[in-house]
Amino acid sequence: MPRKQRFVVTVVIVFGMASIMSLIGNVLATGWNAVTWRSWLVWWIPTVVVAFLYNWFVAYHVTQWFIHRATRHVNDPTEVQRRSKGVTSRVMLLIMCVTMSTFGLLIGGAFAHIGFTALLWVWLRSLVIAFFVRGLLVKPVAFYVQRRFFPLPVA
Repeated sequence: MPRKQRFVVTVVIVFGMASIMSLIGNVLATGWNAVTWRSWLVWWIPTVVVAFLYNWFVAYHVTQWFIHRATRHVNDPTEVQRRSKGVTSRVMLLIMCVTMSTFGLLIGGAFAHIGFTALLWVWLRSLVIAFFVRGLLVKPVAFYVQRRFFPLPVA
């Protein structure tokens, strides 16, 4: 994917995932009230910025390393592309979900009173929620934007 196209898709996905997942995380932590909205609005932009920078400079390169490892013995270009999509989807979701849920727990001050088992449950819950949010909402919007701004060339 060309750099400009990757930038646009990354912005759309990160904006959607960070916005929705941080709101869901706040609602699950504090309930549906004015404090939840205030907390979400205060941390919304910093969360989106941190998520974008982390995705662009760290998660992308880690994902590329996993793609290289998964396709190093494959010679068929179609199979390389198929494996690359699968690896990108799974690794990026896992890296971003664990990292950003940890970021949310850190800025929320939860590490002082949460045990390791509870932390694992929070990560698992966040991963399951992120899987559905990405699949049902964010990815379709990102693909729509991608097709709208970067249409496939007509042969």
